Amino acid sequence: MLPCYSGLQIEQLAANKEFYENVNVLIQLHEMRLSALLRRLFSLLETISRAAHSSEQRNSVLFQQSQLLVLRVIAMGMFFHWHQIYASQGVNSDRSLKNMADEKDGEGNSVSSYPSSGTGYNNGEFDLYYPLSLEEPVAKRAFSIATEYFRTWTSPPSVRILADTIGNQAFYMFYLRSTHTSQILPMSVFMMDTAIGSAMLPRYVRACLSEPTADLTMEIQDAAGAIFMFMSATNWNIALQRAKSCLYLALSRGDEVADLTDIRFLEYATMDITRLAQLIDAFADAFTRVKAADQLKLAVVLRRAIWGFITRCGGTFMDMHTNMYRPSTSRLETLLDSVSAVIDAHTRPCANPVYYQLMIMLIMLCPDLLAASAEHVIEHGEAREDGCSKHAMFIGKIHQQLISRDVPESVVIGAMELQRVTTVMTALPGNNAFRLSERFDADINAVLLDSSNRLSPYREETCETKLLLLGTMSCQFQLSPEKAMQIFLPRVTGPKAEPWMQLVFIHAVSASLMQRYYRNGLASAPLFNKMVSKLFLDLLRRNVDTIQTISEQQSAGSASNGQGRGTSYGRRPQGYNESAGQAGSRSICDMALNMYATGEKVSIIPPNEIAQRVQMVSNILYEIAAEPRLVVWGENEDTRFESLELIVGAISSCIQEPSLAIQRRAGYALRSLFNPLMLTEWMQSADIVFAVWTLSLQVIQAICRAIVHSMVTSTLTQHRQLLEIMYDMMVMSNSILEISGGMMGAAVEMAEYPQFEVAFEVVIMLHLWADDADICQITQECLRLKTQGQQLMIDAGIPVDLTLSNHRLYQELGTNDVKQAG
Repeated sequence: MLPCYSGLQIEQLAANKEFYENVNVLIQLHEMRLSALLRRLFSLLETISRAAHSSEQRNSVLFQQSQLLVLRVIAMGMFFHWHQIYASQGVNSDRSLKNMADEKDGEGNSVSSYPSSGTGYNNGEFDLYYPLSLEEPVAKRAFSIATEYFRTWTSPPSVRILADTIGNQAFYMFYLRSTHTSQILPMSVFMMDTAIGSAMLPRYVRACLSEPTADLTMEIQDAAGAIFMFMSATNWNIALQRAKSCLYLALSRGDEVADLTDIRFLEYATMDITRLAQLIDAFADAFTRVKAADQLKLAVVLRRAIWGFITRCGGTFMDMHTNMYRPSTSRLETLLDSVSAVIDAHTRPCANPVYYQLMIMLIMLCPDLLAASAEHVIEHGEAREDGCSKHAMFIGKIHQQLISRDVPESVVIGAMELQRVTTVMTALPGNNAFRLSERFDADINAVLLDSSNRLSPYREETCETKLLLLGTMSCQFQLSPEKAMQIFLPRVTGPKAEPWMQLVFIHAVSASLMQRYYRNGLASAPLFNKMVSKLFLDLLRRNVDTIQTISEQQSAGSASNGQGRGTSYGRRPQGYNESAGQAGSRSICDMALNMYATGEKVSIIPPNEIAQRVQMVSNILYEIAAEPRLVVWGENEDTRFESLELIVGAISSCIQEPSLAIQRRAGYALRSLFNPLMLTEWMQSADIVFAVWTLSLQVIQAICRAIVHSMVTSTLTQHRQLLEIMYDMMVMSNSILEISGGMMGAAVEMAEYPQFEVAFEVVIMLHLWADDADICQITQECLRLKTQGQQLMIDAGIPVDLTLSNHRLYQELGTNDVKQAG
């Protein structure tokens, strides 16, 4: 049932329960039958690839999606195998089927446990375990396939430039995908949860079946990189040998363009400190002997590889700074000299920012050099030549250049690299990197926020100042959240605040929350959370109002030109794609979210104001769905309910916006806010439980209004989505009644209930005999939930006027299947 055989795209196959279960079983089988499954899946992948080459549909989306789906299943199966290894070691709470007495290594020898190769991806709370080596033929085949896909599917140059600007590839991909409708995370982000996550199997399956973005090139690179991430953990000797061979070929080709695909992959490599030392030795030998263009490529790859070590082996990295030791290699100083020489050779313009970033990363691997830099910059205000090594002086020179009039762009990006590395070391208070970063914060802010300052570019196409501002905001929010909020908040509030600045702020908050979730949790900065919550509410209200005004103007203009936005319910609306079997959205929000999927230059901060506002709404809803506690806060349950009521009112208005993407995000946010597990953390009294339940009815009523409106203004896909949101809200509304345990009492007034009854009955009666099977089925399920809810109301002590509703009719319809009329 792959897309190329079934004619269905991935998002359509995901709705097929049988196909979902097949993918689920395939991933589970990787735990015990990894090598055998990989052989079969590699053969399937090669078959599809040959068919795609020989077919006239070489560029067909279905063939591309088929290859992407198989790559995803391979990658997620590998990660599930790795996750179960951590489960067998007791690192996470999942149950492993592995019997350590039956485990054998690549040579057939029995092993009793997996060797530890370092501490943590995070703050060193657990050991780092690698899976056992695969058989050499399987491993070499895996490397070859991943490399071929990485070589064939080349991402646009603008993507790589932006990835270098704001951080590593995974986080850039996260930002990029937040501008698309599908809203999925890169597969490499699962690396953190591979060890410490629980109940990961459903997440792995959803990652395989999630709707791809329009950028299939990046999707395929991501999946191939995830495969390399696993293979470098199991068979590092092969990965290192391929990298060394690639470097040797680069040296021997002379003036020819070298193929550096095998070393570009190292940004995904899983490395401990021993492997990092081996990589530094290999790069130090080649760096001074290759051409200048290849030198830059080596710098990009080595910087990303070091980032991989720091983020995935963070416990070891912080232990280096605690006990003041370096990786065990004598070539680190040689590499520092080589990179420093390249930087010194460029004065006007400065050297490429990547060299500055790499220099900072290499210094961070030398705690003694970092300590010397901190002493001279902080205590003396400059890097004095007496008693200071030339490499320690490098950071002092950056500090001096930051306060100059025309600041080189490369210098700013180099200083931001120090900020980014410091965010990984938050568990090590008072470290030298943090002291230096504090010294740089004010200087970087002055450069990026003061319009009178000018960045001196290192090339004709400069980096966007907005992206640099996004990067430094995110770092400062993670290092000193309350201090950073005092600096930046005045610039994003008030009537004159620019939308692009607000969007930069939201992106930065999102990045910082994502990092804090894995490190210290949200409770570490309550004032920061409170300020963010209030800002989210204000921005959500204002931007939704603005977007709806523009939507109404657009609708009025279309009507005056005789162009309706849709057709009557039960008909195929405008934009229906006969081959894909689904309808596209004409909402300005959906068009804005996908406006950069056309191959044009990629930008996280679009120049179009409406696109900026739409992205703000989308990102805020995403953050609320990911962490509802961020917006439900207070000292007691009364204040928490007040905050819940305010944010739910703003999100309910998003449901009214005729946008597939915005409504989907709003649905996720509502599900998180009304999740019974979250509510039971703070609901205590019967009055609050009743108030929350009443609020859930108001939300369902708002969804009913949106459903009726969507019958003539939206597509069937969107219509079905609204019904699914209503179904989920009814499930959670009934769960609140079950939580009450009959403590609400019979003295409550039900002023809202008659309105809910009328709205619900209108929707039900219009949809029970719909000409769409899915809509008819969802409606029946809602009926059953309605009759169940009325019984729960009686059990909870809430008076139910059965004469008001057609209770007996609901029971009859709910207990009998309704034949589809269409």
